[in-house]
Amino acid sequence: MKTLVTARFDHNYLNELKSFATEIDFDGYGVHGVKMETDDLIKALEGKELLITEFEDISREVIEKSDSLKIIACCRNEPFASVDVEAATEKGIPVVFAKGRNAIAVAEHTIALLMCVSKNIALTDHLLKYTDELTGQTYSDKKGERKNVVSEWSMDPNAPFAVYGGKPEMYGKTFGQIGLGSIGLEIAKRALCLGMKLLVYDPYAKKEFVEQYGKLVDLETLMRESDFVSISCNVTPETKGMISREMINLMKPTAYFINTARAAVVDYDALYDALANNRIAGAGLDVFPVEPIPKGDRFLKLKNTVLTPHLAGSSKDIIGHQTEIVLNQIKKILAGEKPEYISNPQVL
Repeated sequence: MKTLVTARFDHNYLNELKSFATEIDFDGYGVHGVKMETDDLIKALEGKELLITEFEDISREVIEKSDSLKIIACCRNEPFASVDVEAATEKGIPVVFAKGRNAIAVAEHTIALLMCVSKNIALTDHLLKYTDELTGQTYSDKKGERKNVVSEWSMDPNAPFAVYGGKPEMYGKTFGQIGLGSIGLEIAKRALCLGMKLLVYDPYAKKEFVEQYGKLVDLETLMRESDFVSISCNVTPETKGMISREMINLMKPTAYFINTARAAVVDYDALYDALANNRIAGAGLDVFPVEPIPKGDRFLKLKNTVLTPHLAGSSKDIIGHQTEIVLNQIKKILAGEKPEYISNPQVL
């Protein structure tokens, strides 16, 4: 098959690709770090039967003008984010995708956010490095003979131990996981490894599957009983705004909220109010209603948050994961089998 690869591609799998691809061109984001323009993409696809893509916009125009194209492999969890699946379906082109390619990366980032905010790691790191609030201070118990005692920072009521210590341990606490897909499951596994009890809300998860890990509950119960809440779901008509003001108000005042999914699932006005008024203990946020986050955004001023710029799903190891996954899906189609991750199975 004549092939165009615009995705980031792990060249350790090149021989595997060559087992069914006769002519291979590498271009676009995967090579230059910049998405190809529509006209350039159409030209590059002339005579190509297979497209392995990631961030390029595979629009209706691109699909309709690519007469030789037989398979589209999208190296993302959500192929519709890059590919006009409806247009591909109309032309009988299967669209496979790399489900779970970044599940481990997001899971690790979620737990990292949780630890950084719940244990004041990010806040105290910032105060030490970029302010004089904690450095060069003189405390009541660090004078005279105790001035040179280095085994403790200080037990003064104004010292870090008293002000920023006393944070919750995770062991024995309740972790609420909203969404138990490929990413949610990886997060849940890590929460269990930390000795937490697991509550799950997912209307599509089978009870017998969830019970291998924890307890399947309704959303209200999860929000009310969890010490840590993590959300992992796509934006759909039923999930948009799902974490409403009402749901946030159910949380314990000692609870922490982590969002590495999408901002549209959460009422960020309600979340801000809860954080600003200490209605909940804190939050770790990787996604925002407007990205990049605007200068001076109100969330930037909150001390009980840890923020990252939509990095949860990013890892150098993802390139290998997505390459392996889509190649397996392509080989199944070529062998006349149904791939696990296909957006439009009706075209097979």
